[in-house]
Amino acid sequence: MIMKHREIHHNFFIDNYSPQEDVDNDDGSAYYYTHDNFLVYGNNGEKSDFGGHDNYQYNNVYAYVGQGLSLMPQIKGFNNKFYNNRAIFTGTDVGKFGCSGDGKTIMHDNNYYTKTGNVTECGKALKEWQKAGNDPGSNVNTYPSDDEIIGWGKELLGF
Repeated sequence: MIMKHREIHHNFFIDNYSPQEDVDNDDGSAYYYTHDNFLVYGNNGEKSDFGGHDNYQYNNVYAYVGQGLSLMPQIKGFNNKFYNNRAIFTGTDVGKFGCSGDGKTIMHDNNYYTKTGNVTECGKALKEWQKAGNDPGSNVNTYPSDDEIIGWGKELLGF
């Protein structure tokens, strides 16, 4: 049997105490669609390890997180996905995740923002990483204004 995907959506999360991650999909957590959330602060937008798999994070706004992801590589056919997100990083790395092989994290069409306008992914600059066919459609820019970020959150949550 395979569990039906569950959803975490249309929430406003502030990770203000012991900010490890905004969404913690580990210890076997599987089959979650986490989408259309406004997630503020935290070291990671998502963490998934110790058997977590098939967790899809999309259409979220991650405001002032250290990095987007901290994932362990998955096994073939049970990949995590991270796509169509806006992520404003306090650091300059997208995060830790499966960079190669059958358990590679599926990533595409994200908008990354850093103080410098530069970001690394799997140890390479985004453009270099994309030349090898990875994270297509994603881009990186410098920080948007706080008003713009708040506007994205309001739009996402229907305020």
